[in-house]
Amino acid sequence: MKMELENYKSNISNIIAGGFVTSALTIGRELGLFDTLTKLTTPVTSQHLADLCNLKERYVREWLGCMVASNIVSLDDNDDYFIPEHCKPVFGDINIIEIYPLFNAMTKDAMDCFRKEGRDGYGYEDMPTEMVDAIDGRMGDVDKLVEALLEPVLTKKESSLSNILDLGSGAGVLTRALGKRLPGAAVFGVDFNEIAINKAIAKTGSCSNVTYLKASGACLPSDWTKRFDLIVLYDVLHDLPCPSECMREVYRVLKDDGVVVISDPHVHSKHRDNIGDFGIAGMTYAISSVICLPSSMSTEGAAGNGIGWGSENRESFLTEAGWCIKDKRQIGFSMNLTCGKSH
Repeated sequence: MKMELENYKSNISNIIAGGFVTSALTIGRELGLFDTLTKLTTPVTSQHLADLCNLKERYVREWLGCMVASNIVSLDDNDDYFIPEHCKPVFGDINIIEIYPLFNAMTKDAMDCFRKEGRDGYGYEDMPTEMVDAIDGRMGDVDKLVEALLEPVLTKKESSLSNILDLGSGAGVLTRALGKRLPGAAVFGVDFNEIAINKAIAKTGSCSNVTYLKASGACLPSDWTKRFDLIVLYDVLHDLPCPSECMREVYRVLKDDGVVVISDPHVHSKHRDNIGDFGIAGMTYAISSVICLPSSMSTEGAAGNGIGWGSENRESFLTEAGWCIKDKRQIGFSMNLTCGKSH
């Protein structure tokens, strides 16, 4: 479809503007401005908001100017500031912006990978250490996420889920939520990133049924054969430099009647099928170019999938590898596949 020149220019201008506004959203989230605005029941002045957040009024006023111009914060008849009540739930769904400052800082590293003479990629262990917490934080309401992931699984009795593996567990927020949701199960979080595992262990708290282990998904403990009733790979498979080796290990450690839950961003494998999908495909391809693709190209002979692998190619990969897809549904930005062994 032909786009008129003015519309084309406007599209690019809006995208550029959105990047700068996202920086302001990050400020609002990190400094508690959004938390405060969503808790208030009446409009406030910039001074009152600044006082509530222990911030300088002049900077808060400038930030509010951006928010008002962007239709994120509203004004009443007295030019006081508020977020409409029906809009407040949106702020529970913008956790992806936690990655934004780190994403910007890593852009030069990604540009080096683009160059023919540059390195092929880099792993999560080479990224800023704050990335581990940012990736956990972007999940938002993790208890709600766990319910969505488990919904197609719990056709089995909960009592049969005695051993659960969260593969690629990062700092363990999903692992802990699984342990909380299924207190009768032994839940294991596995990640190859030592920083992530150390953070996960430090955050374990009262989750007595949760255990963490530093290990590669392509080489899990030999005594885990047919141990797990449920294995979760949340936002992991497309990042792996060795997905085939990993899924062979998943097959080995899963019980014959066990279930694997695999969630990855829902982007179509053909670029043409993503035309106009700025909110998911446009954004996640950008993230992938800096984070996911370099990770999936970080070792010799790596798969190089990234988010651009796409839902269709990922589904074909799994079925060709001997997996039966029992349920397929979209959860947020992700396509969630519930799989079992093909017998």
